[in-house]
Amino acid sequence: MKLKAGDTIGIISPSGPIFNREIFFQKVSALKNFGYNVKIFPNALNQNAYLAGSDDERLNDLHNAFLDCECNAILCSRGGYGAIRLLDKIDYNIIKNNPKIFIGSSDATALLAAFYSQAGLLSFHALMLLNGFSKKDIDLINTQKEILPKKKHKILIEGEAQGILWGGNLSTIVSLFGSNNYLPDEDIILFLEDVNEPLYKIDKMLVQIYRNSLFKNKIKAIIFGEFTGLDKNDLKQLENLLCEFAKKLNIPCVLGYDITHGKNNALIPFARSAKLFGAKICLL
Repeated sequence: MKLKAGDTIGIISPSGPIFNREIFFQKVSALKNFGYNVKIFPNALNQNAYLAGSDDERLNDLHNAFLDCECNAILCSRGGYGAIRLLDKIDYNIIKNNPKIFIGSSDATALLAAFYSQAGLLSFHALMLLNGFSKKDIDLINTQKEILPKKKHKILIEGEAQGILWGGNLSTIVSLFGSNNYLPDEDIILFLEDVNEPLYKIDKMLVQIYRNSLFKNKIKAIIFGEFTGLDKNDLKQLENLLCEFAKKLNIPCVLGYDITHGKNNALIPFARSAKLFGAKICLL
């Protein structure tokens, strides 16, 4: 599936609410300037405390976006919290029978995992509407040639591994551990990032991964992105913590790629087969 000029991108808010409508519509205008039609679903601008509307409202928009024949792609407006509340309510036959390009990250990590495990949908972990989804991301969706641009990376454990690219927001991933329904059945190259989590919580969540043997045994390599929001002292200790975790698993591990809550978040085709050679990742 590819996006071409004139296609329609549907906007939904499956997690947190939109606090600044001015910025929201500026981003919508930018998509239109790229040559795409934009359809804002009815509940995308709702607010119910820390959620973008009730579960039913957010679920209806998600279902209707997949059912909408005009929509070629679905873009989440933002993350926050709330996607996990929808997982057991989603009609996955709708997703399976109406596959579309689906784009999200942060809290939408839960949707990417669920759509793949329950409907076989290959989606995209990428920037969302409010944090900078752009024409460059659309081009990468269409070509998928450059999935993780090289920056100052560091190989913590050298090696080669093969599996599907699976991962995203660390705290969202461990929230899936209440059920095995949304975890992968095959070998994975796990990619991880998070924001505003103190070092001890990152440690705790990595321990949760290590203790979940069913999930842990599927991990054949790890790509660590950014863990933003740490203070300087914790940031210095972060690499030691990540290295300790990689050594416990004894698998290839790379640190320092643009997988982040920041504006440089790289587009990754979720659940695509790939191979890791040292610090190089190739789609298969």
